Amino acid sequence: MTNTVPALAIQGVTKTYFDGTETLSILRGIDLTVNAGEMLAIIGASGSGKSTLLHIMGLLDQPTTGSIKVDGQEASSLSENQRSRLRNEKLGFVYQFHHLLPEFSALDNVAMPLIMRRVSYAEARAKAEVVLGKVGLAQRVLHRPGELSGGERQRVALARALVANPVLVLADEPTGNLDTETAENMFTLLKEVNCEFNTAFIIVTHDPKLAALADRQLVMEKGQLR
Repeated sequence: MTNTVPALAIQGVTKTYFDGTETLSILRGIDLTVNAGEMLAIIGASGSGKSTLLHIMGLLDQPTTGSIKVDGQEASSLSENQRSRLRNEKLGFVYQFHHLLPEFSALDNVAMPLIMRRVSYAEARAKAEVVLGKVGLAQRVLHRPGELSGGERQRVALARALVANPVLVLADEPTGNLDTETAENMFTLLKEVNCEFNTAFIIVTHDPKLAALADRQLVMEKGQLR
């Protein structure tokens, strides 16, 4: 049965800061619905509000006003602990820089989100191995990040984002630190896992090729999505 609950629904989201002399409006009334399995690209110039929006969508920051629902659950009124639990259970993250733990193998890096959810070490590693296979790293599971190429490290980061079966993965410039050929391979992989896992993706990118892969593209301009 297809999930009809949106992966993410935000309404009337604003974010303002007071810098000591004036109030700055970073986000100006954002409305956005991302359906289960949808891939959305958000593009925009530096300073347009993309990073602020991404942090709010990822429950890493609170909006000044507005509603945020993740997989149908209203997040705006939750406590910090409840938001953290919802984030861990429902969301995955991929960053421009992979943020892998250098002392751990690819397998243990990917297993980490499950271990944090108190899944047994053996079960977490078993699931991590399956997902690493899905992203083409079945032969590299015991390698540490320093023994992997840049593209392989980003694949590990993607596997880590997917291992807990999130409803939504937020990807911040996921190919921004890769050469052209590796970035193109990453584009293809993102689309493949989007289809196979039916996981929604929101990709913030400056790359028009990556944006063109998405089901939908929106432009962030002066704190609003167009």
